[in-house]
Amino acid sequence: MKYVAAMTALGASLVMGGAALAQSDAMSDDPFVPEGYELTGQTRTCLPLRSIDDITPLNEDAWLVTTNSRDAYVSRVNGGCRAATRPFTYLSYSVPGAQLCRGEIVTVMDQGMNSPVGSCSIGTFEELSPLPEDAS
Repeated sequence: MKYVAAMTALGASLVMGGAALAQSDAMSDDPFVPEGYELTGQTRTCLPLRSIDDITPLNEDAWLVTTNSRDAYVSRVNGGCRAATRPFTYLSYSVPGAQLCRGEIVTVMDQGMNSPVGSCSIGTFEELSPLPEDAS
């Protein structure tokens, strides 16, 4: 019985150690920040639909979200939205309320055929601040 308990404790410590290692590896990666911006450290889980002016896919993993009050956010998407950066596609989403929130599914649509070519879930909205222009 002591052997089983010792093996269970060893297994748990190996799992916890592996999780900590995986987390530290993920944290060491620098997050993508669009050129001309810096992260403020502020995040939001939802944005009111009426305030969203534009969503621009920057690459396969990050989208720039701008509001009509000139606020800017980066959202890291999860899933198969690689087609979002292709020409002749647009983003489509339907939400149950008046906000676009983390975890909502966004579909990438082909403009010509008006058919889906991918979908993914939107991530947390990380606030961006424009970098000051160089005074040199």
